[in-house]
Amino acid sequence: MTEGGMKLKMLINKIKSIDSLTIELPVEKGLYALTGQNGSGKSTVATCASSVFFNMTMKDYFGETPTDSKIEFEYNGSKKVYLKEFGKWVSKKEGYIELKGFYEGSLIFGNRFRNTSYNNLRKLDKISSSYLKPAAEFIRENLGIILHNNKNFYEKLYRVNPSSIRHIGTFYGDIFYYEIKGKLVSQFHMSTGENLLISILNSLNIRNSDRETLNVPCILILDEIELALHPSSLKRLVTFLKDISNRFNYAVYFSTHSLELISSIKPDNIYFLDRHSDHSVELINPCYPAYATRMLYDHTGYDYIILVEDDLAREIIKRLLKQNSLWGNKLIYILPCGGYSNVIDLAQEVISSNLVGKTSSISIILDADIKTQAANYIAKNGISNNIPLNYLPIESLEKYLKSKLFDEVDHKLFRHLNDFVFHQVSLNQIIDDYRGQNEHLNDSNGKKLYERIDKELRARNKSRTEIIEMVVDYLTQNDKKSIDKIVTFLKKQFE
Repeated sequence: MTEGGMKLKMLINKIKSIDSLTIELPVEKGLYALTGQNGSGKSTVATCASSVFFNMTMKDYFGETPTDSKIEFEYNGSKKVYLKEFGKWVSKKEGYIELKGFYEGSLIFGNRFRNTSYNNLRKLDKISSSYLKPAAEFIRENLGIILHNNKNFYEKLYRVNPSSIRHIGTFYGDIFYYEIKGKLVSQFHMSTGENLLISILNSLNIRNSDRETLNVPCILILDEIELALHPSSLKRLVTFLKDISNRFNYAVYFSTHSLELISSIKPDNIYFLDRHSDHSVELINPCYPAYATRMLYDHTGYDYIILVEDDLAREIIKRLLKQNSLWGNKLIYILPCGGYSNVIDLAQEVISSNLVGKTSSISIILDADIKTQAANYIAKNGISNNIPLNYLPIESLEKYLKSKLFDEVDHKLFRHLNDFVFHQVSLNQIIDDYRGQNEHLNDSNGKKLYERIDKELRARNKSRTEIIEMVVDYLTQNDKKSIDKIVTFLKKQFE
C-alpha cells in the first residue's frame, strides 16, 4: 500500500474562474469531496486534477485561456506541468508521476457519443447480434444493484467493441446494450443515469483488472454524478465505492454539492471551495458537512440543535447527555461545523433565515481556548441573536493531545493511549521523532503532532474515533468540575 499521508500537490493558475489556487490531494484509499456553491470552481479543480493521468485537449475542456495559464503537479519528488508556449498548450516533466486513474465528466464530458453523427447513432439500433458479447458480470450486477437494488435487473447486458463496427462509424470505448422483452436498447437510448453508471463501471472494471499491484495509487474523479442519479441510487453507489476503494486502493473524488454524498464523507476528506465577493477562492479543509452545505433543512423536526466545532466536542456532549439521562423524550441533534467562526456564522444564518423552523431550540458550545476570539468575532461582526453560548473544558483534540502528551505530560493519559492504541510504533517513539525534528517549535495548534499520530493510526487500520473515545472517557473520569459546568448548561437548555 502507499505510505500514509502522500499527497498530490496541484497549482492552478488562470483556468476558467480560478485565478490562483494550490491544493494538496491525498492519494490514500477512501472517499473525498470537492464541494462549493455553484460557480466556485469545483468542476474546474476536478478536471484539472484529472490531467495528471489523462492527456486531455485543453482547449476543449477549458476554452480560451490567458497566455500565463498553467496547471502544475508535484508528487513524490516528480513534477508535471501544463503551460502555454506561443499560444499552445505543452506539457513538461521532471521524473515520472506514478499515478493511475480515470475521470468521468458527467453530462458534459462523459458522453462518449459527442463526436458521432446522428446517422451513425441510428445505425447502432440495427446492429447485428453477431457483434454482441456478454458484458462483464461486474458491470451487469452492479448496474442493477446501484440503480434498482437488484443485481439481476439487467438480466441480459451486452457490449460491442468499437473496433468491430468501424464500418458504422468511429466510437470511443465499448458500447453497451441490454435486452428487455426481446428488444435491444442501445446505450444511446439508455437513461442518463444508466449511461453514466455504465461508463463508470466499465472504467472501474478495466482498472480492477490492471491492479496487478496495489502499491501504485489510483485516483477516480467523478464530476457531479448526482445530476444523473436518484438519491437512493446515489447512496447505493457510495456504499459500492467504499467497498471498491478498500479492496483496490482507490482514492475516489466527487465534485459535488449533494448533501447525500457530502454527509457520507468525513470532514478531513471534504475540500470546500469558498468564492468571495472579490472572486478569489479560499480552500477550506477539513470541512464539516454542515458548513459545506450551509443548510440545515436535513435537520428540521429536532427539538434541540447544538452547534459545536468538531467531532471531539460532539462525542463529549453525546456522552454527557447519555450519562446524565438528558435525552429523555427529546430529539437532539449535535452538529459539528468546523472552527468557532463557522459555528457562529451558521448559528446566525439559522436565526436570520429560519432554516430549522420555530420549534427547534439552538445553542452553541465552543472549545475552551477561544473565548476571547469568539467574543471579539461576535462584536466585530455585530452579531446579536441571543443564542445560548458555552464552552467545553478543553480545546480542540489536536491542542489537547499536544498539551497532555508533550507540553506537560499527563502520564496516566499517556499510558492509557500507549497501551491500547500504539502497539507497534510506540507513542514514546512518535513523541521522540516529533521532538527530534523540532516540529514542536512551530506547532501551537498541535496539528503537526497529530499528523504523526494519525499516520500511525492509519497504518494500523485504526481511526480518529478510537482516540476520541479514550479522551472522552478520560475527561469524564478525571475533570469532574469542568464537566459539571457543561452538564448544568445542558440541563438549563432543556428546561
